[in-house]
Amino acid sequence: MKRVLFCSFMMLLLLTSQVYAHGLYLSAEGGRLHANFSDHSPASGAVVIVVDDDGIELIRDTLDEKGIWTLPENIAGMPKVVIVEAPGGHLARITWQEALRGTTRGFFDSLGVRIAAGTAILIGGGLLLKRLLIQKSNI
Repeated sequence: MKRVLFCSFMMLLLLTSQVYAHGLYLSAEGGRLHANFSDHSPASGAVVIVVDDDGIELIRDTLDEKGIWTLPENIAGMPKVVIVEAPGGHLARITWQEALRGTTRGFFDSLGVRIAAGTAILIGGGLLLKRLLIQKSNI
């Protein structure tokens, strides 16, 4: 029984680590858009596309070597969404208003908080499963 629980736990742990292997994240601050992968490497050379409400492309540009793109002062049209496409099928979006105002870092954006929350959920789920299995065996 312990082997089954241990193997199940290890499979869940390994599978979830592969799911979040490499994501693309956007943030904005001071009129600049920052694009980074989940391993904190910059998304240099990724394509930046600004579209309006109708999906019409207003601007197409690329990020610099640090994964930064400076928002232009004057744009023909009303921009709605900024889309960043990186090699490997990575795609991230941010609204134009968020890009202008800047984004704040949320509580769950920290890797340490995600790891702690995931560990707590896995341990709690394991204890709950153990308790349910013990109750069934006593019946």
